[in-house]
Amino acid sequence: MTDAPPRGIVRLLTALVVVGVLVGVVGLVVPRAFAGDDDASSRQDLVTAANDFATAYNTYDVAELDDYQERMSGLLTTDYREQFDQVTEAIFGTLASRKQRSSDPEVLAVAIDSFDPDSAEVLVAVDASVSNTDQKAAVRRHFRWKVAFLRQDGAWKVDDFESIAAMTAETGQPPSEGEPQQQEEGQ
Repeated sequence: MTDAPPRGIVRLLTALVVVGVLVGVVGLVVPRAFAGDDDASSRQDLVTAANDFATAYNTYDVAELDDYQERMSGLLTTDYREQFDQVTEAIFGTLASRKQRSSDPEVLAVAIDSFDPDSAEVLVAVDASVSNTDQKAAVRRHFRWKVAFLRQDGAWKVDDFESIAAMTAETGQPPSEGEPQQQEEGQ
């Protein structure tokens, strides 16, 4: 017959197993709990960056190109800044004789379309008042964009954006009972 191990060793081994399991659980749970906070915080930072971009982008006077580009520069990636400067120089040059201005932006909605820790795409709906020599009284314009962001130096920066065309839909009358449904061409 073999002798049973002393009770002290059994207790010690049991305690070590319990401590090991607890350390493992804490190691799995704690980082995930804090990662969720980081993710939520990063998403909120992204929404704030989208709001800041939409507001700054829609606040300009074509007579003040340098001021506009400087205000926008901190919101853009280094690569996109070069493209943005070229485009705004061309557009503002074209609009200079009309003395166009945009003001009173109102961000209506921001929706995160895709999100990674270092990149994201956001949909933005913003209205702004636009005036020029043809329209002395400001006209409310509606803009919808898809904005690409990259995380640079700990901040969300615009890396590209495109306008989204307004969509229209028409409703038709449902076919009467017994009436054949029309098929679209190509179906």
